Amino acid sequence: MSKFTGVWATFEYLDELTDAIKTVRKKGIQPTVVSPAPRHEIDHALGDPASRIPFVSLFFGFLGGLTGYSFTAWTALDWILPVGGKPVVAIPTFTIIGFELTILFAALFTLLGLTVMIIIDRLKHPVPSASKKYLRFQRDRFGIIVPCTTSEQNTYQELLQQHGAEEVYIEND
Repeated sequence: MSKFTGVWATFEYLDELTDAIKTVRKKGIQPTVVSPAPRHEIDHALGDPASRIPFVSLFFGFLGGLTGYSFTAWTALDWILPVGGKPVVAIPTFTIIGFELTILFAALFTLLGLTVMIIIDRLKHPVPSASKKYLRFQRDRFGIIVPCTTSEQNTYQELLQQHGAEEVYIEND
């Protein structure tokens, strides 16, 4: 796991936090925010991040449906039962298996894809170890984590203090 180098701060008020997020984003850095409760103001300040999860669900749902229809057609052709002149490969009768495998593949691979993407994100964007132990984020404070180089740390420390941060920490893991 990569080490965190950057600045993190605590905020009491949501307005100050969202202003700080917007200012940090204007400088080209996507911060991480820790909040005691979900707030739509934070989501708006962070922007609308794109996710690949819907495409994973769509792809594996399609693959599950294709697998369901293919498997039942292959089984019907491998073990032919006389059906009184009706077609052996009949799409309407295979729809139940196709539907069930569509839902199964989409659900399982969405969870798997979500897990893999969370692990990749944690490796790409490490969180400072001290902020994990800071329990005020779970109760009554908002936190912002700004990854930056050692030379930029003082700049971001001053920026966060200007926006009303209660405490600002510089961390070099």
